Amino acid sequence: MTRSSPASPAMADLNQALRRPDLSILGLSITRLPTSQWRERMLFMGVPDKDLRSHTRGRFPATLRPDMDTHPVFVLQCRVTGHLLCPCTSKKAGKRRYIQKGCVLEPGKHIQKRNTYLVEDCAFTIPLDNRFSRRLFYRGRVPSACIREAGP
Repeated sequence: MTRSSPASPAMADLNQALRRPDLSILGLSITRLPTSQWRERMLFMGVPDKDLRSHTRGRFPATLRPDMDTHPVFVLQCRVTGHLLCPCTSKKAGKRRYIQKGCVLEPGKHIQKRNTYLVEDCAFTIPLDNRFSRRLFYRGRVPSACIREAGP
């Protein structure tokens, strides 16, 4: 009996690609995605402020107002051990990158109604299980051309 060798990195990439559905076919019907289907630059809505405070160890400056108790998150990196996310806000503070108002998210037709600032200094990693993602609403993938550098 021969021992099989570990899969090559190229084969692992191919297997990963084959497991991902073509999200453009589903379009606007997608509202939730398991973390195994997440990709960089995806935007999700509905993370409770108390969860963001917990995941960022109190660094995310959520207001905890009763009329606005959630914030979006943006996928910075997809990793084997967990995805790196950052909270988003409509408040400009410092030199933050942002998703430009009017940006049409892929693959659907969701349009950003305002500039959405990436709070990358409060980035955090989530595990690949679905405990964190089960409440989130998928908005779409942000085209790289819609991500701008904020000026002073």
